[in-house]
Amino acid sequence: MAYGAAALSLALGGAVMTAPSASAAGSGKSIGFTNNGWFLVDTCYHWKNSATSDSCDYAKPKGTDWRVEIPDDAKGVRVEVTVAAQIGGGNVSPQISDLSKSHCYELSGYTFNPKITDKGC
Repeated sequence: MAYGAAALSLALGGAVMTAPSASAAGSGKSIGFTNNGWFLVDTCYHWKNSATSDSCDYAKPKGTDWRVEIPDDAKGVRVEVTVAAQIGGGNVSPQISDLSKSHCYELSGYTFNPKITDKGC
């Protein structure tokens, strides 16, 4: 019985020790997208000077909403928006320089002319 309690105590203690560091904490702010376009879309987030790993969301279909939290320690971000099978139109990746607030975007159009528009969060 004593060995079981010691093992449980060790397991719980180990769980506490593996908690994420404060530097990787979220800021409460986010970057969000709504896909109202007739295409699948990928979004990738490349954080500058952050303990948080870069990440991507893949193949988001029409009618989908998603977001990523801005890491508290991030000093910048490069967002890549890729429209599947895009055959025309310009780059729809937003340029974000202010991480002190949330940013939300709506994607619309077709693969031959996708559009991105700022929207309220």
